[in-house]
Amino acid sequence: MTGVLIIAAQVDLAGQSGDSIFFLTGFVYDSLFHPVPASHVININSGAGDVTDNLGIFQLPVTILDTLYFRNITYRDTLVPAASFSKKKYIRIREKYHPIQEARVFEWGSTYQDFREAIIHMPNAQSLGESLGLPRQDPDYIPYNLDEQKIKSVGFLINSPVSFLYHNLSRKERSARKLFRIKRNRKKQEAYEEILSRSNIASITGISGTELDRFLHFLNERIQCDYRCTELEVYTEIHSLWELYQKQQLP
Repeated sequence: MTGVLIIAAQVDLAGQSGDSIFFLTGFVYDSLFHPVPASHVININSGAGDVTDNLGIFQLPVTILDTLYFRNITYRDTLVPAASFSKKKYIRIREKYHPIQEARVFEWGSTYQDFREAIIHMPNAQSLGESLGLPRQDPDYIPYNLDEQKIKSVGFLINSPVSFLYHNLSRKERSARKLFRIKRNRKKQEAYEEILSRSNIASITGISGTELDRFLHFLNERIQCDYRCTELEVYTEIHSLWELYQKQQLP
């Protein structure tokens, strides 16, 4: 299902000057025109923000040159230039799909009571370490030989100069650390790549075909943000590079 975001401005945007601040009031709806509450709306130029209420209404101070960032857990994040509201009063946003891990269903009996008794008497699953009484490992723990900061630190060089040279010069050790970082940050990297995907950039800029290919090449050569940046930081840089790209295309 595709969501529809309807923006109803109470002012004439075309008549506003570049530095004139006014309040933009709008409504967020889905494709069936049901209000969508709890949608975050952020003016990335000023940092001002609002959250839609139960009726899907938001109000935000903007100028005609500002860009608004819409975020809702159900829909794809979207950037909208305030100036675009002078041409049309709505935008379309696509629903975001969340992958669900495999689930298995077992038959416990024919009634809820059978299910309840089976769950209550089911032993808790234990790992090998727990069964041996070992302490649980910190999920954020990084082994010393895979910790990039520690391996390259001055303290490691002073205390273990031979090990320092080995871990920093060995191709095997460098590859092991890189593989560890890739696995550890896989979800963040996938989210980052989704923001920079062809379909998402097309929805942000409104371009397609050869022009979209040129901008993607321009974007990938210049963007500084990576998976460690917040989504807002990535979108803000994309918007800045899009403005720069447009200026360079002017005769």
